[in-house]
Amino acid sequence: MRLGVVEVSEMIVEKDRLGPQVRSLWQALRAGQHTRRILWMVAAMLMAIVANAVGQVRLNTWQGDFYNTLEGRQVDAFWHQAVVFLVIVAALLTLVVIQTWLTEMLKLRLREALTTDLLNTWLVPARAYLLRFAGQIGMNPDQRLHEDARKLTELTAGLGIGLAQSSLLLVSFIGVLWGLSANVTFRYGGAQFGIPGYMVWCALAYSLGGSLLAWRVGRPLVGINAGLYAAEAELRFSMVRLSESAEGVALYRGEADERAHLGRRLTEVIDIMVNRAWGLAQLTWVTSGYGWLALIFPILVAAPGYFSNDLTFGALMMVVGAFFQVNQSLRWFVDNVPTIADWRATLRRVTALRHALQNIDGLTPDRGAGSRIRLTRNAEPRLELLGVSVSLRDGVTRIEGGDLAVNRGDRLLITGDPESGKSTVFRSIAGLWPWGEGEIRLPEPDKMLFLPNRPYLPSGTLEETIAYPDAPPLNGGAAAAQALTSVGLGHLVGRLSEEARWDRELSLEEQQRLGFARALVQRPGWLLIDDAASAVGHRARRDLMLALTKSQPDLTIVVFGRDDDASDGELFTRCTRVVRDPAPGNDETPAAPE
Repeated sequence: MRLGVVEVSEMIVEKDRLGPQVRSLWQALRAGQHTRRILWMVAAMLMAIVANAVGQVRLNTWQGDFYNTLEGRQVDAFWHQAVVFLVIVAALLTLVVIQTWLTEMLKLRLREALTTDLLNTWLVPARAYLLRFAGQIGMNPDQRLHEDARKLTELTAGLGIGLAQSSLLLVSFIGVLWGLSANVTFRYGGAQFGIPGYMVWCALAYSLGGSLLAWRVGRPLVGINAGLYAAEAELRFSMVRLSESAEGVALYRGEADERAHLGRRLTEVIDIMVNRAWGLAQLTWVTSGYGWLALIFPILVAAPGYFSNDLTFGALMMVVGAFFQVNQSLRWFVDNVPTIADWRATLRRVTALRHALQNIDGLTPDRGAGSRIRLTRNAEPRLELLGVSVSLRDGVTRIEGGDLAVNRGDRLLITGDPESGKSTVFRSIAGLWPWGEGEIRLPEPDKMLFLPNRPYLPSGTLEETIAYPDAPPLNGGAAAAQALTSVGLGHLVGRLSEEARWDRELSLEEQQRLGFARALVQRPGWLLIDDAASAVGHRARRDLMLALTKSQPDLTIVVFGRDDDASDGELFTRCTRVVRDPAPGNDETPAAPE
């Protein structure tokens, strides 16, 4: 049976269209309980921006009065205008402080809302596991969930507020500049004439030219930034992996090899940063040149009116000030091209992750290949595998003899040759490996506990680790202590209230024993074990199993284990095997992590 590659390049794609990406971001921000608070903050910010625009218009009017006062050498009026200036600046300063606080709080709330939505979408049963088969999107999701989400919300708030402020200033000053344009006249052949809105058209032409040129030069930065974030994530992941595997690297004397690997990752980052630096340098020619020319451009285009005596010096300064505000509003895009490129890159990465997570449950075989294994609830207290064949990259694995039924109280041992796919069948029952055919009927799934080969040990107290994912029961220390003693970890009883990284503190054998202690404390009705005592000997595995059956005589146990356990009739009521059927030429099924 042929399955579609779970690279999701044909089903989950990183869409580069801005519209769907912005809609996805909006859906994420409004999905939680933070929407109303964010909207109130946006409304308060808009009010502050409107008040600031009014203050800027008043400041521009003051400029005309002030320079006319200087031109007329009016001392009393000069000091009066100085006092007016202080009042205007005090009001504007207050508004700037309010805007700063609102901006930072808005960034905080946007990040809270987006990260909450991403975590809720990610941490759905089996989704985080299946994401690893989503190709490039599933690599290092922590980068997209943490750093990219932070940058996206901060850039969204900064760009959004800047755009709103520029738009309001444009609306406020374009009328002022249009009116002042009436005083800019031209003389030709003895005739005098004016162009309606002359200074406005000059500002629009200047800004449009700069914006188009800046976007043309700066657009490649979107892809460069996205590549940089991916390379940074790979470098950080490699460093974290090395740190967590430092003992193994030291024992193999693999430091030189790891250094070479990290060097290659670092080189990738440096190469992209060099391209980014070159792109920013090219863009600087446009942005800086645009800014320098803006100092003299309004005076040049308004000079005819001043030299014809239609504009006073104060009126010229008002024209220059109004042009500056209009130009600042219109050049918002030019000034923010690098930031917009950064925003587009993070928006692409975050929305691609969200899109992948929302569609990961719908991964289906393509090209007319087979179907997914159906997981259903059994009305009877029985675990059944009906016609189940689990697809692997180079074949299928199945239960020898066809269907399998496990009744309450059974103790079943499932063995198989190395690489036969026992662990993949275990994952299929747990709902983590959906690729294959047939039906799995689960009995009371909320009372099933799965013990993998290496148990997950979260950070926290040892008692919390044993109770995971539940909270420790009140006065549950005695049960945890008894469980530790029963599985041969009595030396850890005194550390039940200690917080530590237990996956680093304990050896693999101790971790596996701790998994059995977890089963003793949680007392599930059904326990499925995937060679979860591989690090201990046969006698120790037998003692752990006997501890389980002694604690819960009616416990149903299904062990995916080893052939040397099959001869122990006291532990298992029956045995069966997993067999693998090869399928040459099939290279489209995801590789099963064994």
